[in-house]
Amino acid sequence: MMKFNTVSFLVMSSLLLFSSTLFLMSFMMLISGKEWVLEWEAFSLGGASIIFLLVMDFMSALFLSTVMMIAGGVFFYSSSYMSGEKYSSRFSLLVMSFVVSMIILIISPNLVSLLLGWDGLGVTSYLLVCYYSSEKSFNASMLTALTNRLGDVAILLSIAVWWSAGMMNYGLLSSGSLVELNSLFWVVIIAAMTKSAQIPFSAWLPAAMAAPTPVSALVHSSTLVTAGVYLLIRFNYVITMSGYINIVLFLGMITMTMAGGSALMELDMKKIIALSTLSQLGVMFFSLGMGQPFLAFFHLVSHAYFKAMLFMAAGAMIHSVKDYQDLRKMGGFASSLYSISMVMLVSNLSLCGLPFMSGFYSKDLILEMLIMMDVNIITMVVAMLATMLTMAYSCRFAVMMFLMSSKRDSFSSEADTDNTMLVGMSVLIIPSIMGGWWLSGLMPSNYLILLPLWKKMWILMMILITGLVMIIYSPAISPSSMIIRAFHMMWFLPKFISPYLTFKSMKFTKNYYKTSDVSWISMTTWGWLYNYKVNFNYNSSSLRMGVMMSLINILLISMI
Repeated sequence: MMKFNTVSFLVMSSLLLFSSTLFLMSFMMLISGKEWVLEWEAFSLGGASIIFLLVMDFMSALFLSTVMMIAGGVFFYSSSYMSGEKYSSRFSLLVMSFVVSMIILIISPNLVSLLLGWDGLGVTSYLLVCYYSSEKSFNASMLTALTNRLGDVAILLSIAVWWSAGMMNYGLLSSGSLVELNSLFWVVIIAAMTKSAQIPFSAWLPAAMAAPTPVSALVHSSTLVTAGVYLLIRFNYVITMSGYINIVLFLGMITMTMAGGSALMELDMKKIIALSTLSQLGVMFFSLGMGQPFLAFFHLVSHAYFKAMLFMAAGAMIHSVKDYQDLRKMGGFASSLYSISMVMLVSNLSLCGLPFMSGFYSKDLILEMLIMMDVNIITMVVAMLATMLTMAYSCRFAVMMFLMSSKRDSFSSEADTDNTMLVGMSVLIIPSIMGGWWLSGLMPSNYLILLPLWKKMWILMMILITGLVMIIYSPAISPSSMIIRAFHMMWFLPKFISPYLTFKSMKFTKNYYKTSDVSWISMTTWGWLYNYKVNFNYNSSSLRMGVMMSLINILLISMI
């Protein structure tokens, strides 16, 4: 039965219409080679003009089209998923502000206006992760917010660096001194690492699973975690000219290996999908480290299609089994939830990189470009290992979901009757199958791949053999030894990073507030008046002290 919501249907239809228009616009811009720049003078004060710039080119139009398509499906999906919530309208407004923040970030060529979207993503992600009022949600939201605040500080520092260089728009960056480029590289890479959860800032991404599933579908596909990758794509000139491009390659290589190993040992459904996102973000960083920004953007968009659909299908399944997320209790869905199971199977096959699915075109092109490049053997081995791990955890996920018998005793799955969530997912099923084929014809650069037949087939055979082995031996994998447990716990990053970003930092700020802010406020007139009003006691000496400190404050302010 379909729980029809007129407002959600209108929102989805409008967003899909905008998405189609922007997709055609990106195609037209690619053919004509044109870009649109909108310059808006907000106000002028004392001879200084405050100007906002908005840019629309092939890349921003295509990414906006992807964001709006996914947002449309998520809005319609959440009308059923969040129908039992008391404050569902508040949730919809938060999700809309989340999408608007990402739109501002995409179309901003100016670092100051980009900061509005960048910081807006951080604030709204904090509110959405702690939407369910619980201790776990609060801890996860604090970890997410504090990690992202490091990226906000890095953006502020990059504004300072560019202000000293006399420019603010990254689209106008054509030359600069080596010192300025190196300084800008380090602050931009730190900002991108925190937002895209690269190692050692990876602990917040699985913790953010405390948010509702529609939020996770947005976060892990086209909004929060992709902001760092999109920033580095725009700053590709800085990465290339700084001479430290191998650092980006190394970060992506380590992150995708760590995330792949952790996903292979995980048993929580949503955490497996979250770690797969972290693995694919590592692939995007790896592509940027190879000096291929368009390949990174290609994989960014194709990954967004099937990852949003995978999260929505997982949420529908979790809804159907009384909110259980343990794979050991969720087997045998193909017979009872066949529609949602087929949607999940399509998205999972695309994540595997199965030939002629959306994820295949971008992943295969990245690996073939890597083979053609002059890289060392360690980089080649780690890249192939990460590819095999992606196939391994995807096949293990599929086997435990569809082929293994269920161990659930105390509950049974409900019938596959809610078509509202199914329609929200189905918006993305065609892009998840054919999106990679579309995008491969839209890439601005023509990549000429010249490889022997055995090298061309080597990648495909490696993927197929890994999948076959996992289908046979995946049930035997369990986190038993210390090495396997280290992979299962993301190399113990949450144990080292989380306490310092949550408990210790909050304890430090509390002590600083007590010893600094409160002590000074209590000596001013307003602090004295507050204490006097509360305590209702009069003391002539404290009155004189309060008046004296107020006069001193006024004198200091006037001197400044």
